[in-house]
Amino acid sequence: MNQRPLVRVGDQIFKGDIIADGPSTDSGELALGKNVLVAFMPWNGYNFEDSILISEKIVKDDVFTSIHIEEFEVMARDTKLGSEEITRDIPNVGEEALRNLDESGIVYIGAEVKPGDILVGKVTPKGESPITPEEKLLRAIFGEKASDVRDSSLKLPPGTNGSVVDVRVFNRHGIEKDERALAVEREEVERLSIDRDDELSILDRNIFSRLKESIVGKMASSGPSITSEKNKN
Repeated sequence: MNQRPLVRVGDQIFKGDIIADGPSTDSGELALGKNVLVAFMPWNGYNFEDSILISEKIVKDDVFTSIHIEEFEVMARDTKLGSEEITRDIPNVGEEALRNLDESGIVYIGAEVKPGDILVGKVTPKGESPITPEEKLLRAIFGEKASDVRDSSLKLPPGTNGSVVDVRVFNRHGIEKDERALAVEREEVERLSIDRDDELSILDRNIFSRLKESIVGKMASSGPSITSEKNKN
């Protein structure tokens, strides 16, 4: 988000004065929205808090639709029973619930998610306890992993849905990076390299263009004299 200053160095300001504009304000006033014709149709007070759709086109054209970006994060910690793990191998979870996860267990960019969908698959070690018949069945189906870890995945909370626009993976210093973290790092390095090359290309073209304007078509007023050996004799 960009902030535009409304004051200058040396200005005297007081409490409550506006010192900067945001991306949706102009001189401190809200500068968003559309002008529409609004109609009210009361009926003796019986339609209190009711609503009537005046223009369906406003809805279809997304005139008042806004974009909201929310950030969700999860951390894999070290516990007394062992380290938590970011993984796609989650016990007692079917393939349908894992459809938006990549091989590392992290949701991929562009995925359409809805409430309850897994964003980051994570398992946490749990202590041994008496095994019930149901757990014995799960252990027989999913193997030992279903018994020694529990699902602690990050899921999209209720009332939220949308598309994933970015994914970031961070590692603590000294911790070996997994394949997903390395892939994100490679993509970032590649992006920075492309940006650097583009900036250098723009600078090169600018320099050559200025040199061309300064040199081409002009004659030197003075310079070193060139004489042959015959003239010297």
